[in-house]
Amino acid sequence: MDRKRALLVGSSFSAAPMFFALKRYGLHVSVCGNSPGDPCHQYADASIPIDYSKPEELMRVVESGNFDYLVPTCNDYSYMSCAQVAEKYAFPGLDAYATALALHTKNEFRKVAKTHAIRMPQFVKASQDTRNAVEHLNLPLLVKPTDSFSGRGVTKVCDARELDAAIADALAASRSGEAIVEEFIEGTLHSHSAFIQDQSVALDYFVDEFCTVYPYQVNCSNHPSALPESVRVGVRAEMDRMAKVLALKDGLLHTQFLCKGDQFWIIECMRRCPGDLYGSLVERSTGVDYADLYVRPFIDMRFPATPTAGVVKNVGRHTISRSEPLIAFAFSHRIPASKVETVPLKMSGERLDPAPFDKLAILFAEFESQKLMLETTPNFAELIDIRTHG
Repeated sequence: MDRKRALLVGSSFSAAPMFFALKRYGLHVSVCGNSPGDPCHQYADASIPIDYSKPEELMRVVESGNFDYLVPTCNDYSYMSCAQVAEKYAFPGLDAYATALALHTKNEFRKVAKTHAIRMPQFVKASQDTRNAVEHLNLPLLVKPTDSFSGRGVTKVCDARELDAAIADALAASRSGEAIVEEFIEGTLHSHSAFIQDQSVALDYFVDEFCTVYPYQVNCSNHPSALPESVRVGVRAEMDRMAKVLALKDGLLHTQFLCKGDQFWIIECMRRCPGDLYGSLVERSTGVDYADLYVRPFIDMRFPATPTAGVVKNVGRHTISRSEPLIAFAFSHRIPASKVETVPLKMSGERLDPAPFDKLAILFAEFESQKLMLETTPNFAELIDIRTHG
């Protein structure tokens, strides 16, 4: 009997947990992506070198490949191209393209959130008339490309005279040439991974996040979160409502939000998997197979009634990067943790470009107490020593 065939749309190290989750179901897994040296190309049953950010290239592969399943990975281009192809071929687990566009484009998402009274910062779409349009917004402001990631092109504006230059930077970083201006919220940053089933939250995980090397790019995070229960209940209720008003398919709904006391503001939502081995943080902390939960809807499976989980451990994650370029020979750490594991992303002697464009390794640290984890996680970068010579 022939094995069913899945096409994994993405090939980086962040896609590897999804690849192995699919293989555990005995599937034939093809991998596409335009970097043949990426890990998943090496693991794949078939390697297909294409630029999947171009939907027409992905469409050609699907039309010639007789695939049963189409699985997006860890970036918006992957999910959006998959959603566009699924409009024709009706693969399971993917939202309608219009819904995907509403969630993965900052400007469209804010329109949806405003229409349905989802809690979020006040905003306007950036344009030539933005200076007048932002008069009702309170300084400071945050200017963002509508379709960028890792904090690229994002500027905090404290003086209205800086607005035009900030908008120009955001537009330059945007593939679609669009940007938004929103009120800057002073608060702590968090994420919420909710697994939606039958248009409601079936299970979820909250993570604390920090940006300590490059503004607006998360490089430190921990689970369990220090969030108060009142905020968890509120965010969960907003995501329940989001799932219903958008008629979301079963699967991951991942959200970033800001919190100040008992108040919170939704920043962005996405249906694709977050990158930099985010799921491995949750798995190390809870024992739950995050990658398995993520891929299930794309292979037409429901979530388990009670996902296997052990005693929750206190785990921090750190993406090692620097603000200046360097040639890394080796690195070490001074993290006061009972267990530290690293996933190297560079070989000794390779150039490390400055954040947000590059990273040296991803580190996971297990702590003996939640207090020690919460104290240490925001300071990970200061506890990493990078040697630049032998």
